[in-house]
Amino acid sequence: MMLYEKPIKLELTERKLFADGKEIAPSIRDFSELSDVLVGDIEKTGDAYYMFRNIAEKNGIRYDVTLIPQWDLDTEYAKTYGHCHPIAEEKLSYPEVYQVLDGEANFIVQKELADGSFLVSIVGAKKGDVVLMPPNYCHVSINCSKEDLVLANLVSTAFNSDYSLFKTNHGAAYYYTKEKGFVQNSHYLVYENEKINSEELNKRYNINSEDLLTEFFEDPEKFGFLKKPSLLEIDPAYL
Repeated sequence: MMLYEKPIKLELTERKLFADGKEIAPSIRDFSELSDVLVGDIEKTGDAYYMFRNIAEKNGIRYDVTLIPQWDLDTEYAKTYGHCHPIAEEKLSYPEVYQVLDGEANFIVQKELADGSFLVSIVGAKKGDVVLMPPNYCHVSINCSKEDLVLANLVSTAFNSDYSLFKTNHGAAYYYTKEKGFVQNSHYLVYENEKINSEELNKRYNINSEDLLTEFFEDPEKFGFLKKPSLLEIDPAYL
């Protein structure tokens, strides 16, 4: 699958990614590592998904690609482990921005409130859509189709992701199951939830992007908010 011809030639061949002809070594998440966050116990080993990190880097921001093949499980759809970001400045954590390069995704985006309950947005995204993971929201990516899901992301290089919330609570606030659809995780108290699309979410933060890789190479300063989230024009209702 040819993802891009330029500014970098990115080609995905089965489970291998090549950037300008050079194979990018993936970080592979095994099913044994996901046992903490799955809806039920499974007896499965092998590769769950693939993370190709640091394909390009500019001004302290890196471009990654993640491949999430659909799982042959009866319980839930394929997903990432889920993670949070630390504080960057002014009580705002580092944001992240994704683009669906192929397939169809749901992102569970969740924020913990002072009383321990959570605000949750389930964000639907199709091929080509760009989706902001806002400051102070943790998130998980779900492959919600029968095909492979290929995601790109831009994120600051200044921190490491924090997986502890998802480990402690056995996953995100909702599981996306094959039998019942979205099912709330009983380890969470959900104050409010919503289902929205990527355009609706991005509008709240005045984010406008058509193609992450092209724009990243043409104007990397456009993504300065990934290092300084205070640059975002945030609707006060979503702080």
